[in-house]
Amino acid sequence: MIIIGEKINSTVRSVADAIKEGNFQYIVDLARKQYSAGAHYIDVNAGVFVDEEAEILKRMVESIQSEIDAPLSIDSPRPEVIGEVMKIYRGKRAIFNSVIFEEGILKRALPVIKEYNMKVVALLMDDVGIPEDPEKRLEIAIRLMDMFAKNGIAEEDIFLDPMVQPVSVDSRYVGVALETIKLIRKEFSKVNIICGLSNISFGLPKRRWVNRAFLPIAIYFGLNSCIADPLDDVLMKLVYASEVLSGQDEFCMEYITKAREGLLD
Repeated sequence: MIIIGEKINSTVRSVADAIKEGNFQYIVDLARKQYSAGAHYIDVNAGVFVDEEAEILKRMVESIQSEIDAPLSIDSPRPEVIGEVMKIYRGKRAIFNSVIFEEGILKRALPVIKEYNMKVVALLMDDVGIPEDPEKRLEIAIRLMDMFAKNGIAEEDIFLDPMVQPVSVDSRYVGVALETIKLIRKEFSKVNIICGLSNISFGLPKRRWVNRAFLPIAIYFGLNSCIADPLDDVLMKLVYASEVLSGQDEFCMEYITKAREGLLD
């Protein structure tokens, strides 16, 4: 299970305040905590600061990479912003987060992904929006995969996002997301399937419980990555157990390792 730490997001008040105050050590410390807790990548987002987004992301990246050897997920809807940030990026391969199936966006994103040998998160939506039907989301996935293949991007470097939507808005969204995951996994065995886990609980109180309940089910259906809170100790334990039950942890080796490290106590 590939965990991308979600907590360095400018929509979070404490992160936004740290940015406004120029307190980038707070950003570094938050990255370190997530990486130490088991995150494989650290997401960095400065989208709230539209006019300064690229410069703030650069400060974030430079600050984190000066102290932590963690690969980053550069999070912006604007390919040109990610391209600017990648000019100063150093270290392990980064993730381009994210693209949709829209010609203008892909035309600007693909050269950046290829130039900097990035992995990529692709949302199963287009310029019309998010399809309600799982089969239509799969159609977008197939078109995206074809486009990536033509540009030499390996299947295992792609993260397809089935678009998990809030259960508080419509209870059917859970079934739609799970069926989409199932269809993608059947069609593409090597691709990564990712979701923004907290989307499922948006609008609800005590959101962690809904996130914790949804993730093991999604893993069983074929999810193998998520943007989530690695500091949620219960969630991380559920990840390790769910990998065992879904067959993603061969011979239960990772579960046994985590148990020996005391991470399941």
